[in-house]
Formats: sequence, structure tokens, C-alpha cells
Amino acid sequence: MRIIDVSFYYDEYINTEEELLQHHYTTVGWAEALQRKGVDMIVIKRFHRNNFFVKNGVQYYFIKDALGGTLKSWQLPYSFLKRIVASDPDIVHVHTFPCSLPVFLLRFLLKQKSGIIIQNHGGKVAGGIRVLLYKYMSHIADAFFFTAAAQGGHWFKNKRLLKKVMPVMEGGTFFNLKTWDRDRIIAYADRNNAKQLSGIQGRPVFLWVGRLDDNKDPLTILNGFEVLFKTYTDASLYMIYSDDKLISSVQQKITGSVILKDKVYLSGKIPHESIMLYYNSADYFVLGSHYEGSGFALSEALSLGCVPVVTDIPSFRMMTDNGRLGALWKVGDAGSFVDAVYEAMQKSLQEEGKACIEFFKDTLSYDAIAGIALGHYEKVVRSRNESWQTNYK
Repeated sequence: MRIIDVSFYYDEYINTEEELLQHHYTTVGWAEALQRKGVDMIVIKRFHRNNFFVKNGVQYYFIKDALGGTLKSWQLPYSFLKRIVASDPDIVHVHTFPCSLPVFLLRFLLKQKSGIIIQNHGGKVAGGIRVLLYKYMSHIADAFFFTAAAQGGHWFKNKRLLKKVMPVMEGGTFFNLKTWDRDRIIAYADRNNAKQLSGIQGRPVFLWVGRLDDNKDPLTILNGFEVLFKTYTDASLYMIYSDDKLISSVQQKITGSVILKDKVYLSGKIPHESIMLYYNSADYFVLGSHYEGSGFALSEALSLGCVPVVTDIPSFRMMTDNGRLGALWKVGDAGSFVDAVYEAMQKSLQEEGKACIEFFKDTLSYDAIAGIALGHYEKVVRSRNESWQTNYK
């Protein structure tokens, strides 16, 4: 089976092919995992120059369009589309959502036996006349990848389109750990050593990794900790973030609270090579997201045995095995968050941490994702072959 992974996005600020692949690390991890399962993987990227190389068995094409630069709404990447068609794919896996004009054109350029799968990477449901446009264009796709099947219901009301929704995690962790064994699970017991290396203090330690914005909702989390810290007087909260849109409100909340000011640490932006140490030092991972395409920070936390206490949204529900791991709470409700923390802390921390690592290995690691995706690819290929034989023979 030949799968082509494509994105029509062009980043004019990236200078080298290696930098582009590092930026799109989830694509690389996904492609390499499928290649290890015997899939012929080709990744095609828009770039400022033409190039080709093979790395870890995956073929990478970098295509420069004649027009160059960022595409306008009326422009089409002809060179890019030509390369896709010439590769003779069984499936074209497109990282754009909802269906775009280039994908719509691609459907007419490909042979009828080639399937198109469009992957959702988050974002709010479109409104207005765009809903009708996307609905019409989306019929050309054979399937849609969402982290959780329930997310498809937010976008599609049409039963025919809903049947095309296929659940699969959108990517693995930034750590890109390919192998998981009992040694890694046993290493969970070394959390005290990690705390000595990181200097993180608290019993237990709670960790936040996410933007300080309305969607992640840090203020609701802080409201909850004002209650929790009265009971867990030795606990602490460390907050790692890059986007600091709400930093003023967050700082004001912390400094204005006698309870929070000595227990909440604003760590800011931490290099990814250091974030692993924070996850290894923390006991619980907290986040207040109102919506997410998936949740890469949550995936990282699970991979290192950090027990989740996160909002009850479709992607997080799937990523916590329907709430079996840690605890889920109601969006925007500080009281529900407090109750969820109490619930999670009733469980054995060490056993729950090991369960998180096992679930990540079986469901959210690159190899697990590749296995799930491969099943979806095969289903689409079978369906198109049956349709081809019915209509053209």
C-alpha cells in the first residue's frame, strides 16, 4: 500500500528541509511508524526549493510552486498537485480541514481508485455560508480522521459524512519515543530522583503545560487550587506556557491570593528537552481546555506516568480511556475540578502512573497510532476497490 502524506500549508520562515521536518515532527513520527509496518510512505511538502531524499525508509519530496510564496485563495499549487498524482497513491492523507479548493481539485486529478482522507487538527466549527460550502466539498473525501469520533458530530450533521469519521490520535509526543518496555514502566519509581534533578518541590506536584488563554482556562484552575491547597498544604502547582495572553490576569490572581502566592510557580517557556524532566517530577497533570483537536501536552504527560485531571471534552475523554485514568471534570467549573482532584487522589498514584504509561503505549504511541491508521487506510482502499469494480467493470 502506498500512502502519501501532504499538507498545502507553506511556511515562508523555514529555511532548511531538516528544520521543516522538525517543525512537522508528528508527520515524521507517523510516517516512520507506518513504514515500519510495511507501508510505502511518501511525504510531500511545499517549500522554497525542490528537493528529494529518503530518511528511515520514508520518501520526502519538497516542491517549489511556480507562483511561490503563500497561496492566495484563487491560486492553486499546480506543481504540488502534479507530484501527488505522479506518485500513484492508494491513499492521499491530507492535513487540512475542512476540505479546501486544492483538495477538491485533487479529487478530479487522481485516478478513481485513489482515496482521500482529510485529517482534523482542531479549530472551531465554521459558521455562516461556509458551512454549506464545506458540506458540499467534503463529500469528495473518503474519510475524515478525528482524535475522537464524537468530534465529527460537531462538524457534520449529515449521516453520510458522519459515517466517514474515523477516530485516531493526530500524532505522538514530541519526545518521539519509539520503544516501550517494562524498564520504562519500572523507571516510574524514580520520580524522587527526577525531583532532585529538577528542583521541583511539593507533595503532590501538579503540572500545567499549555497556553495561558481563554480556551485553556487557567483562571478556573487557579480558583480550584485556592480550595485544594487548604487541604493539601504541601502541594504545589507548576505552570509551563509559551503563549501568555492572560499572564496579567494570572499573575494578579496569584499575587492577590494568600493561598496561591507561595504554591504556584510560573515557569514560563521551557525548552522541550527540559520539559520531560518536569513531567517526570510531577504527580498530576491539569488542564482546563474548552476544546482541543487532541492534546499533545496530555499525551506527553501520559507517556511519562503523570496522572491527568483534565476537562471532559471528546479528545481528552478518549485519551484518558473514557476517564478511567485520573479524572475528568466539567468545563469552566472550578468546583467540578476540585471534586475531580479528590477523585484522582483516592487512587494509588504509582499504580495509576503505570496505567497511564501502558495506555499511552497501547493507544497513543506512534506505533499504536500507525496500527489504528493502517486499519482505516485498508478499509478505505477496500471500499474504493469495491466501488471501482461495481462502476467500471
